Amino acid sequence: MKSNTLLDKVLNYLFLSLMSILFVMPMIFTLLSSFKTKLEIFSAPFSLPKEWLFSNYAVAWQSANMSGYFFNSLVQSGATVIVTMVLSSMLGYALARFDFKLNKFLNMFFLLGMMIPLHTILVPISYLINILNLKNNVAALVLVYVAFSLPFSTVIMTTFMKGVNRSLEEAAIIDGASYFQIYSKIMVPLTMPAISTISIFNFMGAWNNILFPLLFLNDKKLKPISIGLLSFSGERGSEHHLLMAAIIITVAIPLILYIAFQEKVENGLSAGAVKE
Repeated sequence: MKSNTLLDKVLNYLFLSLMSILFVMPMIFTLLSSFKTKLEIFSAPFSLPKEWLFSNYAVAWQSANMSGYFFNSLVQSGATVIVTMVLSSMLGYALARFDFKLNKFLNMFFLLGMMIPLHTILVPISYLINILNLKNNVAALVLVYVAFSLPFSTVIMTTFMKGVNRSLEEAAIIDGASYFQIYSKIMVPLTMPAISTISIFNFMGAWNNILFPLLFLNDKKLKPISIGLLSFSGERGSEHHLLMAAIIITVAIPLILYIAFQEKVENGLSAGAVKE
């Protein structure tokens, strides 16, 4: 019996190790290639660079006009995070603490909203963009991001807030606090793990999104970094060392944010998981 258990553990570790290698290898290849020459990428793909060419990043940054794309992505992703955070936390508080007629319906509505495939509504959205003349409208783009982020964010916030001890709110009510004061001064600080979780996921979702910017934005001055990388790939895709550097620049911010807040993200997901 013990030998079978030991064998299962060994097989599990081997499987997990293999899967980790499969996932990590493309990232390592991209990172190493970003410091190499074009010829060295093909001659020694997984070896360390003979000379670490940090200049590849400077050339890629200037050639692809990354500064403009970078700023646009920060604005669009940041606005998405802020609006979604405010709306989902308010909705979560209302659904978790107030028993009204539409409570169960709204909970089910947001759960179903998480199941809608993105590609099924691209045609209707494209049609609305044209008839409402929303091309190159960054505010409209942010609202679409928010609409797709809101179901997941609201479900996480609602479930997390249901786990907050009600005695804190009862004590605040006795002291004369309003519902808004309870929300802003008690619920929001106590739900920071959940807020951090949805903020990271929503930021990465908006940062990496490529479909909606293609639909909404024609003006090059408004395009985010995901579109900038796509354009750079088309213009200078044969210069693989520069392309790899541009890819690293593009994924750096979401990756750094996730690593920095990994513990809070995991805590928020586990505490905000649907338990009903």
